[in-house]
Amino acid sequence: MQLSLFQSKPHIATPVPLFSREKIRSVLIPHLPEAAVNNVVALILGNPLSLKVVRQRTSKSGDFRAPHTGNPGRITVNGNLNQYAFLITLIQELAHHHVFLDHEQALKKFTLRRKSRPLPHGKEWKSKFRLLMQPYLIMAVFPPDLQPVLIQYLENPKASSSVDHKLSKALKLYDPPDLTLRLEELPFDAIFTLHGKRFFRKKEKVRTRYRCICMKTNRIYLVSPGAPVVPVNV
Repeated sequence: MQLSLFQSKPHIATPVPLFSREKIRSVLIPHLPEAAVNNVVALILGNPLSLKVVRQRTSKSGDFRAPHTGNPGRITVNGNLNQYAFLITLIQELAHHHVFLDHEQALKKFTLRRKSRPLPHGKEWKSKFRLLMQPYLIMAVFPPDLQPVLIQYLENPKASSSVDHKLSKALKLYDPPDLTLRLEELPFDAIFTLHGKRFFRKKEKVRTRYRCICMKTNRIYLVSPGAPVVPVNV
């Protein structure tokens, strides 16, 4: 489902709102904790962009694309995430959007110093992400067992919640029951499948990801430790 929150008209620089608050609510309600919906809607209305809920991707849970050639900024979030993982991922991507807007605004101010673009997950993003997450911590949107893990993660947030093992495991407890395991839970040389389409053999860890060999093509892939996989008994 895609929700484009503004469109550009020829020769008009100002974005034109397309959807009402209730329309945005109707898109987000199935994916967010009820207590968080109003805050998220207000956050999006205050900074118009294109938001798309997409099918599961093993490589990422969400992403942000900055505005370019007249198109608005775009955020995508995997629709299969549980409500708490969806909220965290959406706020992570909105933090990218805010950092981009802050940088663009800074470029408009007269200064003799050149403004360097912030790093994708540098101090500006970490600070903005913490700031945007605060209301949901204060409102106790997250369950008691999840909130302290999230607070610890926010001390030095990573690019994705799946990279933080403690938070990823805590979030998985709120997933619907299924047959998947995290890739890191499989032993060395185990065979597994992603979405039942391709089969892989797990090998050693290379920095933050595992080297995995596709059984059909012998191609090597680097797969996130938190990727949901189904083990295959041979």
